[in-house]
This record gives sequence, C-alpha cells and structure tokens, in this order.
Amino acid sequence: MTVAHLSDLHLGYGAGTAGRTSDAARVFEEALARIAGIGPRLVVIAGDVFDHPDVTAPPIATFTRAIHKLRERVPDVVVAVVAGVRDTPLDPSHQGPLAVVGALQSVEAATVASRRLVLLDGDLSVTLVPHHAARRAPPPKLAPDRAAKWNVLVLHGVPATAGPGARGSQPGRARRSAAPSPRAGSALPVPLTGWDYVALGSRHTRAQIAERAHYCGSLERIGPDPWEEAAVDKGFLTAHLESGEVSFEPVEARAAVSLAPVDATDGGTATAARRLGEALAGVPGGIDGKLLRVPVRGLGPDAMAALDREVLARVRRRVAELRIDALPGPAPAGKAAAAKGAAGSRAGRSP
Repeated sequence: MTVAHLSDLHLGYGAGTAGRTSDAARVFEEALARIAGIGPRLVVIAGDVFDHPDVTAPPIATFTRAIHKLRERVPDVVVAVVAGVRDTPLDPSHQGPLAVVGALQSVEAATVASRRLVLLDGDLSVTLVPHHAARRAPPPKLAPDRAAKWNVLVLHGVPATAGPGARGSQPGRARRSAAPSPRAGSALPVPLTGWDYVALGSRHTRAQIAERAHYCGSLERIGPDPWEEAAVDKGFLTAHLESGEVSFEPVEARAAVSLAPVDATDGGTATAARRLGEALAGVPGGIDGKLLRVPVRGLGPDAMAALDREVLARVRRRVAELRIDALPGPAPAGKAAAAKGAAGSRAGRSP
C-alpha cells in the first residue's frame, strides 16, 4: 500500500508575477504526472493548496485539470486534502476554495472540521485535520482506527509531540530534523505513534519528526525569501505502509542564486556595475530564468537608481525574479576580501 504525500502547493502564488504563478502550477502538474506513474491508491495534500482563500479561477482550473489527468491514469485513486492556513477564510462560516475542489470526483476534502475516511473495504483509515480544526479549543482527540489495517493521519500544523532520534538529512531520503519549535498555542497535542504514516504540512522544507511522521515541504521555492531554500531539493514523498519506507521524489523547482555583496563604497555606480558584471559572469550555468538576489553595499538612493537604469534593468529581463538588497556602510574590516572571493561559490547555489 503506497501513499503519495504533497503539501504547500500555493497555487496562485505570485499573483501579478506571471512567471512565478506558472512555476507553482507547473511543478504541481509535474508532481501529479510523476505520481500517476507510481500509481498509489491514496494521494494526500497536507494543506495550503492555494495561496489565498479568495483564489481566482485559474488556480482552481489548474488543480482540476491535474486531478483529471491523474484519474485517467489511476482510476481508483483517492485524493485526500486538508485546508491549510492559506485555504481558510477568516470567517469560519465560509469553507473556502477547498469546498469547490472537494466536489471533484475522487477528491475528499476537510475544510473546517476533522474527517475520517474509511477506504479499501475498511482496510485503510485516513484521518484529516485541517488548520481550523487543529487550532480550535479544545483540540480534536485523535487516535488510529483499531479496526483498520492501515492508519494515515493528515495534519496541517505543528504536533506538540515528536519522537526521539531525529538526525540530519540523507541523500535520496526524507530529511530528518528536530521537531519544529511550536509557537505558544499553535501546537496540537497528538500522539505520533500508532499511525502507519503521518503526513504533515505548513513548512516549506521537508523533515521527519518521528518514526513515521514527515513534512514533505513545498514543491516550489516560495515565500518572502525563496533564496533561503536555494540549496534545498523540492519534491514530494511516497510512503510504503507495509515496510515503513519513505522515499523522496524530486521535482524541478526554479533555481535560486544569491550573490555575495557587491561592495561599491570606494567607487560608486561605475564600480558597482563592474563588480556586479564580474559576479554575474561567475554564476555556474548563467542567470537566465533563475531567482536572483543581489546585495549592494555602499550606494545611496540616487546611485542605486542609476545602477538600476544602467545595469539592473537588463538583468531583470533575463531572470525570473530579481531582488536588490541595499546594504548600508562599508563592509566589515577583514570581510570584504572574503565576500568578494565568495561571490562565485555562493552564486552557484542552485538545485
């Protein structure tokens, strides 16, 4: 019995930035095509399917189209979805966009309250806990179904308990780490033992926090600082309930490049332009189509505006996203040379 686990799709991400919106759609469709080749009976999506509860029609159409293609190849598949923070309207009387996709054939959604699905003639029990149910007081009492052969828990949130023995990531396997530090009032007291698999969502990097409890992470580099995840592989997980084996299946997310600071304190715009050109030329594979962050030190507002007109405007046309970080003052003593030498090595950090 195989389960595919996705989360934090954020369909509709980057509204107003067409390339980033299409990135989220593209990797989701790629992931479902890969999942169709694997042929699991159950696909779980642990929240934040959409980037906003007031999602427009195109992201819903993307989800619908991908599910339809999955069903064509795996007719008996069940897709179980829980609402995340981004899928949940502020007014709890509104169910949000998952009420729409939950009406699709083969899709079962939990939008506000917890649900339990009984599948495969009672052999498989799937407990769905959306964001709203995880945050309400008192929290839901969760326990495996003793009558079922296999029990799967799908939760958008942070469990308050985690098993010991977390360790660092391993190539080709799900990354293990210490349990995320729960914020006050945000952790759900749920035992993580007794389940054949616990599919978690709400964080964008994958992690294993107990023997069979995993965050799979987001499919794309999203959020306010995608460069933090420049060296993190993106994808989904497959769990084999009989053996407990969990495998990571990568997808091709947008590459992110973060340059070392370009120091222009001793020469102004011309120096910044020259040093930036040198740094960009040293990026392995070039910058085209990538997410690019350029920290610039020592330029005032007028000089930064001139740099943008004369150099950065051309760079912006080549990349998927460009962020310029204006750093004040000169580089700390002893670090300028190190930063300059690190430009080439840090620029190439991409999946």
